[in-house]
Amino acid sequence: MVDRTLEVRAVAAVFFSLAAVTIILRCYVRLTIVKAFGWDDGIMLLAMVFYTMLSGCMIGGSLYGTGKHLTELSNDQRTTAMHYWYYCDIGYALGSILCKVSVSIFLLRITIDRVHRFVICLVGGIVVIAGLIFFIMVLVQCRPMSYFWMQLSTEYAGTGHCMDMSIIIGGLYAFSASSALFDFTIAVLPIMLVRKLKMRRDVKIAVAGLLGMACVASIAVIIRIPYINTLYNIDYLWATTPIAVWSNIETGLGIFAGSLATLRPLLRTFNPSTSDSSGWPSSRNNKRSRSVPLHSLETPHDGARIHNPDDRLYGTTMYSIETGEQRESQMVLDHLPILPKGVDGDVEGGGGRAFAGISVKREVRVVTV
Repeated sequence: MVDRTLEVRAVAAVFFSLAAVTIILRCYVRLTIVKAFGWDDGIMLLAMVFYTMLSGCMIGGSLYGTGKHLTELSNDQRTTAMHYWYYCDIGYALGSILCKVSVSIFLLRITIDRVHRFVICLVGGIVVIAGLIFFIMVLVQCRPMSYFWMQLSTEYAGTGHCMDMSIIIGGLYAFSASSALFDFTIAVLPIMLVRKLKMRRDVKIAVAGLLGMACVASIAVIIRIPYINTLYNIDYLWATTPIAVWSNIETGLGIFAGSLATLRPLLRTFNPSTSDSSGWPSSRNNKRSRSVPLHSLETPHDGARIHNPDDRLYGTTMYSIETGEQRESQMVLDHLPILPKGVDGDVEGGGGRAFAGISVKREVRVVTV
């Protein structure tokens, strides 16, 4: 007989580790580098809490019998493993829903087009509704609730009943289908977002791929669908192992990829070489750009010599603005008369000569991603 307990533990440990690392890095980026911790970050952190519950209960269940045949287990092992399975269902449903809500908010924050925003809200709403229905089914499927994990015990003397398994299976099918629809939409939408931007083709591909990485969870969803009917199997803890494994992979990949899309500022921290005019890192630039805040304007030190025939000095400044996941690079040519000390006049009523009609000319070119 095949023992699947090691498979259950390994999958839970590996994908939990991946998700945990990216969540920690995401929080570091949003709190320390960008200083803009948003709703999408908080919701993804909450999704990680429920994913921790899912992974921990999977490992705990494997210690008591998840992945083994019922004939190999005692009554105590059966009921304990089923108890863990029940909490796995809760952790999966809530973790998956919150992960998709976080990705939706993230995309809404960088999307301007109304049609795109409507599509995000539509598919996000569908998957949340389907997920909540499945979650409620899990909670009320048996009365009393304890009958869910006691029903496999041959010594249980109490009474209880569970709803028809076909209803639970139908709810899981609906949730899986809506999740796949959401993930495929998230895969295509970034292409629509960047296709009209004036950027190099390789940069467009990198941006679209980075934003669309949250769709990788759809792979696990599609693979899991054929195994849903194993919920009918009497040898429950062994037959349904693939459902547990791929549900964990789906949620873990969703958190991992959804958080990975927010880590670009961290890459610039370790490789601050520069960004091109589009605001994205460019391998062709070898000098570090000296950018200053938009409100900052340098003036010459006192006593600076003026070589302009009309006693005026003009400054040119490169500005760079970054907010959240958006970056705006502005090439600003400021023609500001900068007058040396002693010749700027006393406009407010002192001595010296005054310069009338001092003008400011500003030319701005903005590229936004």
